[in-house]
Amino acid sequence: MVTDALYFSGLATAFYIATNLVFAAVRWFHICRPYDKNPDYYFPGRKNASLTTLASLVLLPYAIHPYSPSAWLITKAYFLPAELYFLTVLLFSYFGNVMHWEKWQRPALWTGIPGLAGLVLAPFFAGLFQKWHFGSFALANGVIFGLGVIMTGIALWSARRVLRWARSVNDEEYSNPDDFPVVFARKTVYMVLVIIALLWAAALADNRIVTAVLELLLSGFTVILLIGVLQPHRHQAVESEEMQETPAAPAEETSAAAATEVYRRTLSESKALTILSAISEVVVEQQAFLDPHLTIQDVADRAGYNRTYIAGLFKTELGGFFNFINNLRLDYAEQYKKEHPDATLSEVISESGFASRTTYYAVRARMQREE
Repeated sequence: MVTDALYFSGLATAFYIATNLVFAAVRWFHICRPYDKNPDYYFPGRKNASLTTLASLVLLPYAIHPYSPSAWLITKAYFLPAELYFLTVLLFSYFGNVMHWEKWQRPALWTGIPGLAGLVLAPFFAGLFQKWHFGSFALANGVIFGLGVIMTGIALWSARRVLRWARSVNDEEYSNPDDFPVVFARKTVYMVLVIIALLWAAALADNRIVTAVLELLLSGFTVILLIGVLQPHRHQAVESEEMQETPAAPAEETSAAAATEVYRRTLSESKALTILSAISEVVVEQQAFLDPHLTIQDVADRAGYNRTYIAGLFKTELGGFFNFINNLRLDYAEQYKKEHPDATLSEVISESGFASRTTYYAVRARMQREE
């Protein structure tokens, strides 16, 4: 019975490693056409996903020798703190790049200390295990659990941040409605939360069969994720001048969060006028609206004022960030067509700050409906 359990455990680990290697290879080498023309946009974090899944190779000793106490210790260290670290890196490398949050590498670097410490210390504790069977093993479990608690907090924080990004898109803080994959972000975060629960269930059970079941479930999640990311979740069109597209359905308007009204309690009329002038300087005179990925945070950074003030003024004085920016783009497109009568529609759209023809049609239809 014990031999059968060990055999099943080693086989499950080998299957988990194989699944991760397939994911790593497909993500690194395979990019569907025509998205290979701009892989950084359509598949952000692609190489990071491949590298993190390759880390499953550290489980190879357990797949070969599942009866080894040292290999079992390394496996436990992998699935609690290390796997939580990899989940955090995956979230930030994808959605952090979507948000143009270039500083995501810094928290990823620092969280790697507790995230990978268990794997680094596991061989050390395995050596002690040979001398002091019970003492060192209990100490190793304590260290792994402690690091797991730290990484769980970090992973939950990263998931919460991604959900906040998705919510802010619905609050119209972005000028391009197709730039942030809201639905994919939410599904990914929910999957991460389920994986965290499974990791802790296996860690608390401290049982090889339970861990084997965990590995099979994680292999299933890996396959689902691979299928989900083969096609991009960002919708900037890849098109030639001859391509024709039908207008996309207009996005549903969602009212901005009531938090944007907070500025009214602290902002005087003269200060509001000053900030409005700064907004006009950045957005209109410097033509920041021509950036297809412009956000409220970008305007706040360039204007030098608090994002809450900027968002509040856009909402109450300028008709909303999305409407204000895209009205400027539509006006610019009309003017550009007059000044360049020979320009193609694709050129007009690109020069006017729209990310794609699809986005242009969606925005135009929405504005016409609201008129």
